[in-house]
Amino acid sequence: MPFHRAALALAALAAAASPACADDADRQALATALHRKIAQCWTVPANLPAHVTAIKVRFSLTQAGELDGSPVIEGPVGGDPATKAFAAGAIRAVVRCAPFTDLARLAPYDAWKNVVANFKRPEE
Repeated sequence: MPFHRAALALAALAAAASPACADDADRQALATALHRKIAQCWTVPANLPAHVTAIKVRFSLTQAGELDGSPVIEGPVGGDPATKAFAAGAIRAVVRCAPFTDLARLAPYDAWKNVVANFKRPEE
């Protein structure tokens, strides 16, 4: 199956911040940094069916920016091969890009220890 890079299809990454965490500017800086890094590692199948729209991946990080456990898909994943391939590609992107070592300079650890990344299909 052909593949292509989808650098701009990774959308709206946001750190799941606790109440005592980063302000909006810090969260935006974190989202931008995560987006740039993960987008470089994400390869999505070409010609995705229209019903494959978005996947949310939740992952936790250590203070060193390494994965703390395995990333997981939030919510149900359809049983069709295209949706499963899209979800697997999103998980692979997070794993490939770890560690995320530059986050500590952007915000306190509590702001980025738990992350939810929204992977959206590329615009056609």
